[in-house]
Amino acid sequence: MIRLENVSRTFETAEGMIHALSEIDLHIEKGCIFGVIGSSGAGKSTLVRCMNLLERPTSGNVYFEDVNLMNLPEAKLRKMRRKIGMIFQQFNLLEQRDAIGNVRYPLEISGVPKREATAKAKELLKLVGLEERMHSFPSQLSGGQKQRVAIARALATSPDVLLCDEATSALDPGTTRAILDLLKNINERMGVTIVVITHEMKVVEQICDKVAVIHEGELVEAGNVMDIFRNPQSDVTRHLLFPQKEGFEPAGHQRLTMIAEDEMRAPKVKKDLDETGLYVTEEAVWE
Repeated sequence: MIRLENVSRTFETAEGMIHALSEIDLHIEKGCIFGVIGSSGAGKSTLVRCMNLLERPTSGNVYFEDVNLMNLPEAKLRKMRRKIGMIFQQFNLLEQRDAIGNVRYPLEISGVPKREATAKAKELLKLVGLEERMHSFPSQLSGGQKQRVAIARALATSPDVLLCDEATSALDPGTTRAILDLLKNINERMGVTIVVITHEMKVVEQICDKVAVIHEGELVEAGNVMDIFRNPQSDVTRHLLFPQKEGFEPAGHQRLTMIAEDEMRAPKVKKDLDETGLYVTEEAVWE
């Protein structure tokens, strides 16, 4: 389904080159729920954005359904991205549109007639349990409800893959469980492959079939969730599993700042929806 071969990504900053990803090889099978976990600054968000080329790798290849996205012209890449939905930590809803308007938006941009787009948006809001709040604006919704709208919007173009970038990090534990249950239900009912980016091992434990551990831009280990939990091969993974245990001090920890994963020295980030209405483009502004 998704295959990364020797993917590296570097950023040039005022402080020099940052190696966000280093020669990542990863294969995500169709129909699975795949987790990518690591601490803040590990490169997780950069990795997931390389999967749909919102971040273009400095080197390496990204395959989706055996098509190398790196070789596609922009028009064909935009068309391919319709098969890859994405949801974010901060929801990124359009404040001036109600719930159904947000879900309908990518369909309108794709040229779907309004009546047909409205019918599908209603169907998707029912799927995520928000049929009765379809005319509520984002300011009238809770965090969990906003994320449900964002999930419905991501499903509007009937994607084969759903990328979830820290989709539950801004939610309380009860709401997090509900959103993860919803994602698992979508995976089982619709066959959508789901990639979950997280720094929380409990998220991986609850819904993921397989997991990859990222540290300082490198792939530390990957495999079935239960195998990784039972027999972690690295200190990095053991620390994620048992954070309260002393004695773990990774050497030379390099924090990635480009995608604002490092809260202490992240750049200001200018965000905007791209022309499909499905993705957020970001421009880092360094001070």
